[in-house]
Amino acid sequence: MNDLQLILTTAFWICVAALPLVVVALTFLHAAKTPQWVWAFSDRTQVIWLALLLIGIGLLPLGLGGTVWYWWKVRPQLASIERGDMGWSDVDP
Repeated sequence: MNDLQLILTTAFWICVAALPLVVVALTFLHAAKTPQWVWAFSDRTQVIWLALLLIGIGLLPLGLGGTVWYWWKVRPQLASIERGDMGWSDVDP
């Protein structure tokens, strides 16, 4: 294996390994930029979610779990509230 191939292979695997960290960090930024009034109308607390995601950057399995839950449950509720739909229910019929 020549030097260039070794460098490119290493760079590729570093990027692949960094993807989960980037996803958790982007989720943290999204939660941070969501207006406080949206969080106030939801049954969630912005500070708790920011703390969970910030800890999740260090403890990646926790962060990935929190990220999946945020995009699956929390984000749709926040988006609904931001659009003006206050009838959001977290309970499925």
